[in-house]
Amino acid sequence: MRVKLTYIATQHQKKLAFTDPSYFQIFFTDDNELPSKYMSTKDEHKTLEEVLKKYFYSGHDWMSAKLIGFRRIDQDECEAVYASYMPHVRSINKSGRFISDRELEDNDITIDPYYEELLSRTSKGF
Repeated sequence: MRVKLTYIATQHQKKLAFTDPSYFQIFFTDDNELPSKYMSTKDEHKTLEEVLKKYFYSGHDWMSAKLIGFRRIDQDECEAVYASYMPHVRSINKSGRFISDRELEDNDITIDPYYEELLSRTSKGF
């Protein structure tokens, strides 16, 4: 069975009003996907660290990623979903970008309802 590790990085911009559509942002790769990687023989922490090193200048310790979900996608694949919530940090990402709700709509990017549900349930815990 393959295990996919997906990472959802979110940030908020304290300088903006909470009601501003750009206040809350989600990180997407250059392909407009959430960062993910299939685990090999490494454990989940090493796989997560590889994902973070690929996209960010900061590591696992600072970003405080938490396991927020686990699901079976099909008979041969499962997914572990990690997330972190951080204040806006300029130039923290090596590639990809943080996208606001408004930009999601403008660029016709959709988020899997499963991820939306996880973010909704866990937003109070960050």
